[in-house]
Amino acid sequence: MSETPVSPIKKGQSLELDIESLAFGGKGVAKVDGLAIFVERVVPGQRVLARIVKKKKSFAEAYPLEVLKRAPNEIEAKCEAFGVCGGCRLQNLEYEDQLKEKTRQVSDLIQRVGGFSDFEVPTALSSPSAFHYRNKMEFTFTPNPWRNHPDDEDEPLGLGQHIPGRFDKIVHLNTCYLQKPVMNDIMNFVFAFAEEHGWEAYNNRTHEGWARNLVLRYGEHTDQIMVNLVTKTYEKEHMKVFKKAIMSAFPQITTLINSITTRLSDVAIGEREVFLHGPGVIRDRLGESEFEISASSFFQTNTRQAEVLYDEALKGADLKGGEIVYDLYCGTGTIALFMAQKAKKVYGFELIRSAVKNARKNAKEQGVENVEFIEGDLKDVLSQTTAKIEAADVIVVDPPRAGLHQNVVDDVLKVGPKRLVYVSCNPSTLARDLKLFCATDYKLLSVQPVDMFPHTSHIETVAQLIKK
Repeated sequence: MSETPVSPIKKGQSLELDIESLAFGGKGVAKVDGLAIFVERVVPGQRVLARIVKKKKSFAEAYPLEVLKRAPNEIEAKCEAFGVCGGCRLQNLEYEDQLKEKTRQVSDLIQRVGGFSDFEVPTALSSPSAFHYRNKMEFTFTPNPWRNHPDDEDEPLGLGQHIPGRFDKIVHLNTCYLQKPVMNDIMNFVFAFAEEHGWEAYNNRTHEGWARNLVLRYGEHTDQIMVNLVTKTYEKEHMKVFKKAIMSAFPQITTLINSITTRLSDVAIGEREVFLHGPGVIRDRLGESEFEISASSFFQTNTRQAEVLYDEALKGADLKGGEIVYDLYCGTGTIALFMAQKAKKVYGFELIRSAVKNARKNAKEQGVENVEFIEGDLKDVLSQTTAKIEAADVIVVDPPRAGLHQNVVDDVLKVGPKRLVYVSCNPSTLARDLKLFCATDYKLLSVQPVDMFPHTSHIETVAQLIKK
């Protein structure tokens, strides 16, 4: 808070702010004359000099110019790209304090948006590992890397992560502490090889250049490794030399893929794939279930914490063995296969055809026969299907960030299961949807945050509801 209140706040104004807390999304919150000011890249307890970059009637946004006083629990971030790279915004805050802030955010949204006053939210469950926990990382080649300054374009090639809010700027990384050390070794090898052989990075402004992305996957329980080089075209001789070099340096690589895409958008998914080495997939486990993971497959990126998340969902379902379960937004069937271990029958619903295909394949390979996967848009297909299959005792929903469509809420209420389990990646839309369910037929029993992504602003939550 400014010692001398400044009113009214204006865009372009610089003022001193005391950061009181973190809002959902990771921005710091300060207040001046009752006006909430959201500040990028700060932590609670800091005093900063900040510039107002946006002013609205009920809030303002600011960018820090200088840290005037460090927070008592502030620590030195491990990563040399911290503050520039968009990956780890909270790395300078003790992990226990990160959990407290995320818990407070969930609690605030459940009470304020959901209307569940005085509802107690327990502390977020910590990740087994705060570093090196990601099993997948995507890096982008760039012809103008941000190494020291945004306008420093002396280097003709870089490989790293996007800078927040800049589609055209990539911060070059030598080490990413979210992935396994061996994956950093592979990343640095690929970059050195690219420099040595004069690879031209794809330019998303001019759409010229060849090397686009490097996508690395690691099997947490299997130690299998996937290296996927995404390029604009397939160059057979380039790949022949590259394969020989990387496989000689890292013979433990399970599969090496060249994905080719001519899309203008910066999405690291190929229109076609060439398998240079291995089967084109790796395998990993979640609990007792094993999954085949392709270059384009969705798989929870924190494997060990995903097991904690699904155990919470299983706990919320409270299965005794005779229940019918609907798994809405089932993806490749990870939650459905977890539930099938304890349920009589599980029906998974999913819009994306390739995900349904993977889910059916996963179930078949694991010999799980009490699951069935139904393809279609939930807002249309759920009401059409429920008349043809057994009624649900338990419904599990794991929607995208936008939460549940009103049609889906209505259809779930019509089915009227005894229990609802809501797995959410967005506590704001979770709170909104819980309010809808509890306004009519359901009672909220518990809300458990689960920290899937340490050092980031993201938080997963599992909510449990029962029919009144």
